[in-house]
Amino acid sequence: MNCPINYPALFLLTFALQAIGSGDATQSLVYDARVGFLSAGRLEVNMALSKGRYELFGDVRTSGAIERFFRWRGKFAAVGFMVEEKPRTRAYLLFEERKNSRKVTLAAHGKTTIHRPAAESREVQYPRGSDLMSVLFLTDHCFDSAWVHDGEDAYEVVLMASRKRSVDQGRAYFRGSTQLCRYRFNYEKGEQRGLDVWLGLHGDRWLPVRIRVRVPLRPDGLLKLRTRR
Repeated sequence: MNCPINYPALFLLTFALQAIGSGDATQSLVYDARVGFLSAGRLEVNMALSKGRYELFGDVRTSGAIERFFRWRGKFAAVGFMVEEKPRTRAYLLFEERKNSRKVTLAAHGKTTIHRPAAESREVQYPRGSDLMSVLFLTDHCFDSAWVHDGEDAYEVVLMASRKRSVDQGRAYFRGSTQLCRYRFNYEKGEQRGLDVWLGLHGDRWLPVRIRVRVPLRPDGLLKLRTRR
């Protein structure tokens, strides 16, 4: 079925992509990525909070040795509200570009529309919970459990353990005291992955300063917050 794009929501998120970063309250974060021993790329996140509302924009791109095996670039944006210190997504937009394909996912107003240039748009049910990026970067504490999504599919995240840890990631990266939150991702068909998030005080906010994704039988993925250019 050829489903029309939700243009009001798309305009709202596209405006957020352009406007965020221009205000004084915006916080910009840069993370370097590794997969195993390979340099994998960079994640840039910009976020702004005001009067219980938030806007989030990010850019992810692979680079370095990992591109011998895999190449990917994505841009994402989300707008929503903070409710009891937790983000509630109002709309989420994701642009993805691989070597030979492109994809746009727009989740807003109770439905998700997926568009590929070479195919008809299709509509799927809006996933449960808030988008993963909002939950990951706007939650300043370890949470017991939550449902998160990528605009298309929902996953349950459950806290397995939390403890205080001191980290030293190198001269260019965050160093200091953190709260380590160890989560388990529950996927469909019984699949599980591990997610470790180190929360540290950066500026005036507690936010992820180190993130590790643990996948069985595969090298860990790692993000480190850069504090020096």
